[in-house]
This record gives sequence, structure tokens and C-alpha cells, in this order.
Amino acid sequence: MTVFRVLVVDDEAPARAKVKRLLEADTRFSCVGEAPDGTEALARIEALRPDLVVLDVQMPGLTGFEVLEALGPDACPAVIFSTAYERFALQAFEAHAADYLLKPYDAVRFTRALDKAHALLSAGTHGAGALDALLATVARARPERPLERLVVKVGEGWVPLRLDTVWRLSSEDKYVRLYTAQGEHLVRQTMRALEERLDPTRFVRVHRSDLVNLEAVARLEPWTHGDGILVLKDGSTVILSRTHREAFLQQWGAAE
Repeated sequence: MTVFRVLVVDDEAPARAKVKRLLEADTRFSCVGEAPDGTEALARIEALRPDLVVLDVQMPGLTGFEVLEALGPDACPAVIFSTAYERFALQAFEAHAADYLLKPYDAVRFTRALDKAHALLSAGTHGAGALDALLATVARARPERPLERLVVKVGEGWVPLRLDTVWRLSSEDKYVRLYTAQGEHLVRQTMRALEERLDPTRFVRVHRSDLVNLEAVARLEPWTHGDGILVLKDGSTVILSRTHREAFLQQWGAAE
């Protein structure tokens, strides 16, 4: 019988202890580690490669949702959410996560969540498509305010990156490259999905592959066939295609 590996993530030590104790009673699973916050969870998931994560939603630093976004579908294990906050409307995620636990829960409820996780893991139906659907649901359920940060890999660790420090975003297949004064970062997001969550008064599409932060634009220079060249304050340049020229100028406060 396959024994599935579990990582327990919660900022409260008693909550982690409870989950580990309940896991000990189920021979289908083995607890391989724990993490007290989202940043440590990312490191432990990378190091331990668990099959399942029992994941707290609201934690200091990174939320459980930010942990999943940072991992991306290709590296994300199956997930059982654990939360004390009904305001996250976790019933909406039930179709995409293995299950969710609303604190406080008992052993019977926890076993039911493990049953669902075991079925998904055994069938191999917890992959990228499920996570993409889950993250889309999470985005719709969040308050209607622009995304303020993304979690990015720096060296061997993970850090939150404030989006107001990003000058340019460029699409690279299933990834988006973020340009900042401190360097470049690659995140596993599609440009379309990310653009929908950005502040439209700050970030404007200038090309099918590029968005720019209006605060980073130094000047616009003419080019050919109605296209232009945007010179950013760091000296780098981006093509402003004629398709996006009018919308950009309106946002930038310029006139033809």
C-alpha cells in the first residue's frame, strides 16, 4: 500500500500538534514535516516533496493562497485547507481542493478530509488543472482590490515582492518575468491572469507581451508604422504597439 507523505502548515503550534496526532492514527499517511508560516512552508515543500499539505489559510507573512501561487501548478501537492475564517467562503473551493477544515474540527471530520485526499491522490486527479481552477476561484472570492504583492524566489528562499516596485512585466509562455531595480524575477503565472488582478491605474499593457508601470515611464519616442518606443527611467526600452497606443496615452495623461 502506498503511504502518502504529508506536510503540516499552521502558525499555531497546538494546531500543528493536533494534525500530527490525528495523522498518526491513519496508516495511509505519514507526516514528514511541519512549518509555522508560509515562507517556511515553501522551503519545506521544495525540500520534502510531500504528496499532501494540510495548509492554514490566514498566517502572518504569506497566506496559504500565496504559498500555492508561488509554487505554481507543476510543483503543488494536493491540499487540505484548514482555517478559522468562514469569510474565505471555502465551500467555493471544495470542488478544487482535496477538502477544507473549518476550525475547530474533530477526528471524524479530519478523517473524512483524509478520505477525500486519499481518493484524489490514488486516482492522480489533483494536478495542475485542479490548482489552476482553485486559484481562479480564490481570486474571484477575494475582495475587489488590486494585487499588491507576489511571492518570488530569491536564491534558495522566498520573499514577498511589492508590485509597486515592479517597472515592467513580460510574458514568457506560462511565466511572467518581473523587472525591478533589484533584478528580475520569474513567476509561474499567465500574463492574462495576472493582468486581471493588477491595478489598472498603475499597470498598462503596451504590447501583447508587455505591461509597464506608468510611474516607470520616462518618455515616449516615435518609431515606425505607428509604433513607439517607451524609455523607462532605468534606461531600458519597451515597444509601444499601435494597438495599445491610445489606451496607454489616455492612462499616461498624454495626448496624441
